This record gives sequence, structure tokens and C-alpha cells, in this order.
Amino acid sequence: MPGRKKFWTDHPDANIRRLEEIRQSQSMSMREMAEALDTPFRTYQKWVYSRQKPRHPGALVICAEAMIAPRRLNCWEYLKCGREVGGDDVGPDGPCPAALDRTGEGVNSGLRSGRVCWAVSGTFCGTRPHGTEASKIISCLSCGFFTRVLREEGLANFKLLRTGQTYTQQ
Repeated sequence: MPGRKKFWTDHPDANIRRLEEIRQSQSMSMREMAEALDTPFRTYQKWVYSRQKPRHPGALVICAEAMIAPRRLNCWEYLKCGREVGGDDVGPDGPCPAALDRTGEGVNSGLRSGRVCWAVSGTFCGTRPHGTEASKIISCLSCGFFTRVLREEGLANFKLLRTGQTYTQQ
């Protein structure tokens, strides 16, 4: 349309401008972007057009940037365990907690907590679920997937914990 204004280019919120830049670079519609961010379409429109601000804009940007980042394997893809959501080997306990936990979304360029599984309690390593993060960290440090994520992300960008998670020594 000839007189159509591009609201996102002059948006006062830098996070919304970045989301819209990513959407444009991926040739996505607003509806597709909203679905990718697991957000209602109308809510996404409100952010862009009415200047309403999202609650967690930084997390949305991380999630959106993960869409344009090079594809990285999540733990369930690397280990081929079948315990991801909708996987072949979900079993009676349900999917692996790393495949369900959204607090790790975008951490180490992963989906959900798929690239920070060592920081999630009860993840399946082998045939049984492991306990708390503290009790399983030694076995995780020697895991091939852990070393792969560390190598791919590089020491400067590697994150050991999920967003908002802290380590306290007891």
C-alpha cells in the first residue's frame, strides 16, 4: 500500500524494534511471528501498533534471535532418547523435564531447556531420571552433549544456568 506507515521502525521500545527486524528478515507474517513466540496474535499486534509493552521483552528477543541463529541440537536430538514432547519413548513419566521447561528457552541457542539440561532436575540420563541439579552435575560434566554445547557456544557465551537460576553453596 502506498501510504502505509511502518510502525515498527519508529517504535519507542528497542525490543519491539528488534522483534520486528527479525520478523522482516525471516519474511514472516505477524501471525507466524506470534506463533513462533508462543504469544497470541492480537497481543503481538498490540505490542507493535498500540505501543503496549510485553512483560518479558528480553526473553522474547532471545527466543526470536534463536530462530535466526544457526541450528543447534537439543539434548533429546543429540542423545536420540525419544523423550521429547511427542517423542517415541515418552513413557508413563511423561516427557523429559528439559523438553518441558521453558525457563531455559534460548539459553545456549536451545529450544526450551534442551541445551541447558544439566540445570534441570529430573532429566533422563540413560534409563532413569536423575535427581537435583547438584547431585547430577558431576555426571553431566563428563557427558558428550555438555562438552559439545560448551565447544559450540564458546567459553565467552556458554551459560551454565537457566535464565533467573542462581547457584547457592550450602
